[in-house]
Parts: sequence; structure tokens; C-alpha cells
Amino acid sequence: MAAREIMRYVIALGGNALEKATMHSVAKAIRTLCRKGDEIVMTHGNGPQVGELATLEKKSLALLTAQTAAEIGLAIEGSLHTKESKVATLITRVLVNPQDSAFRNPSKPIGKVLGRSEAMEHVKMGFVVRKTAVGLRRVVASPAPQDILETRVIRSLLGGGYMVIAGGGGGVPMFYKGGRVCYADAVIDKDLTSALIAEKVGADRLVILTTVDGAYTGFKTKKQRRIGKIRADALEAMLALGEFEDGSMKPKVRACINFVKATGGIASIGSLSRPTDALSLKNATVITS
Repeated sequence: MAAREIMRYVIALGGNALEKATMHSVAKAIRTLCRKGDEIVMTHGNGPQVGELATLEKKSLALLTAQTAAEIGLAIEGSLHTKESKVATLITRVLVNPQDSAFRNPSKPIGKVLGRSEAMEHVKMGFVVRKTAVGLRRVVASPAPQDILETRVIRSLLGGGYMVIAGGGGGVPMFYKGGRVCYADAVIDKDLTSALIAEKVGADRLVILTTVDGAYTGFKTKKQRRIGKIRADALEAMLALGEFEDGSMKPKVRACINFVKATGGIASIGSLSRPTDALSLKNATVITS
């Protein structure tokens, strides 16, 4: 019998991944893949954590991203670590374009939903506040990721048998100035960064785990329907028609399309509470070339 081909996964964990029961099921599914010899890179968000710190500490959002990525990465490591496993958390620098229009039009929500008085206080502090689908929130610049500076390190760790936690919070945004890398006061969408990491490390699969079991048409209406298996071109046409919500499913769909078109690999969007489904391409949205 021919040996099973080793698969390389990038798995993006959504906002409530750190809940004990959720992380237990995710860790169990990931350990199963590792026992089969598959290679794993995990990414994760940090919106609530970085938003809270940003109101308390006068630091660049880049530094706060690094701070929260280390903390959350350590928590994920704790869920995955066994005597037989090797897990590494890598603070990941991501290049952005300093001329990206996102710096002139902040749109990425961070932190908690604000009451009206809290929102006014934020505005007085010089922050930008906008109404989102869930209420008033602070929004910040979110430029598109251009390159992953730690690509070689991630590849090396995978080659050494490590599960790698990288791209935490979308990565630490950086740009070149005078031949040196400088911090950018922004946050990067973690799903877009996950897709770029997956492309750069030669992943076979990009799996985005979130609070719902896939991308839906007519979401939250009587006509809502989960999209099952779909080609990237067809999904992109839906995206262009405004089918998916900004700041929620839209970046996840865009990330999957980017990965599939760049690599010919397979992407899926599925539920954090049932990670094995998304990893095995069942009961999820599955995007192919």
C-alpha cells in the first residue's frame, strides 16, 4: 500500500477559540492530524484583547499586537502540548504598504461594543468610532498584508516537526523606510494574513474556523442557505454582489479565494465547535479551483 501523502494545513482560529470547551475540541482535532504526520500552522485573532489594551496603553497597535499574540499563543500552546508534541509560538512580522488607502479610511473594529458615553470618550481621546453590525466600536487602519517576514522560520519549524502558532492577531504590521523596517500603527485582518501564510509556506489546505458552519447566502434571513462546495470564481462573483458582511464573513471569503487562486489548494470555512468537519471538508463551505 502506498504511503499516505503528508498534508500541510494552515488553520485560522476565530474569536472564541480560547473558550475551554472549544479549544479542547480544536486541540483534539489538530492532534489527530499530527499523529497522521500532517504539518500544522495555526493562526488566531486578537480583536477583543488588542482593543482593550489600546484604551489602556499608549503604544503602537503593532506593539500591542505582538504583546497579545504572545499571550494568546502561549494559551493555545498549553492546550496542544503533550510529552510527544512540539509546539512553537512565533511573533510574525507582516509587511504592509504605507500608502495603503486603509490608513486614510480606518474600518477594522477592535475592542468591545461601546455605549454612547464610552464612544464619546473614545472620540475625545482621538480614536475613530463607527457604527458596526453589533453597535458602536473603535475602528483602526487595516492594510492588506503584502509579505510574511518569518516565512523561512515557519518552514524550518515545520520541517523540524513543530506545530507552529504564527500570524497572531494578523501579524505585527511593518513597512520599509530608508532600508529599515518600522512599525505601522494598524492591525491586519487575520484571515487575509492566514491566506498569505498558507500561500508562502506551500500549504495544501486553508481552514478557517469560526462561530458558524460556513458562508451563507441570505444570512440571518428566512432564505439563508449555507454554501457547500463551490469554485473560487463563483464565490468571488457572490462577493462582488455584496453577499457577505464587512468585518465578518467577507474577509474570510476573500482569504479563501486568494489562497485557492494563488495555489490551487482547497480552503474551507467551518465551525469552531466541530473542527473535524471543516478539516475533513464536511458540513462546511469548501472552496476549490
